Amino acid sequence: MRRYEALIVLDPDTSDDDVKALTERYSGTIKDHSGEIIKIEDWGTKKLAYLVRKKDKGRYILFDFVSGPELINELERQFKITEDVMKYLSVKLDDEVDLDAFKAKAQKEAVEAEAKVAAVEQPTTEEIEAPKDEVAAEEQNGANAEDVPETPIALSSTEEEGE
Repeated sequence: MRRYEALIVLDPDTSDDDVKALTERYSGTIKDHSGEIIKIEDWGTKKLAYLVRKKDKGRYILFDFVSGPELINELERQFKITEDVMKYLSVKLDDEVDLDAFKAKAQKEAVEAEAKVAAVEQPTTEEIEAPKDEVAAEEQNGANAEDVPETPIALSSTEEEGE
C-alpha cells in the first residue's frame, strides 16, 4: 500500500451540497478500491495564481489516503470527467505504508491532541490560586488605589511666565 494526496480545485460557484456529494463520491471510490482515507480537508475558496476557465478563485479540497497504485488512474479519470473539477494533482507521499501501524500512530496523536486541548481549557490549581495570593499581598502592603498619590501636572512655560 502507498500513501497519496490528491488536491482538487473546484469551481468556486459549486454549492456546499455539491461539494459534500463530490467528497463522498471520491471517498467511496477510494474505499471501493480497498483504500483507506486518512483525512479530507476543505481548505475553502482561495485566489488562483492565474485564470482557470475564466475564474480567478477556486475551492480547494485535499484527500489524504492509502491505497494501491491502480486507484490513482481511476481517481484521475473521475476528476477529468467531473465538470466542477477545474484542476487536480495527485502526489505519492510514501512507497510502503504499514496501514495498521499508521492507524495506531494516528490514534495515538489524536488522543494526545485531545489531552492538550483539555489541558488548555482547564486551568491548573496554581493558576487559580495565583490571583488570590496577589490580592493578599496587596492587602498586607496596604496598597489601594486610594493610597496612590497623584502625580503633579506640569505647567507649560507660558503659564509659568504669566504667574
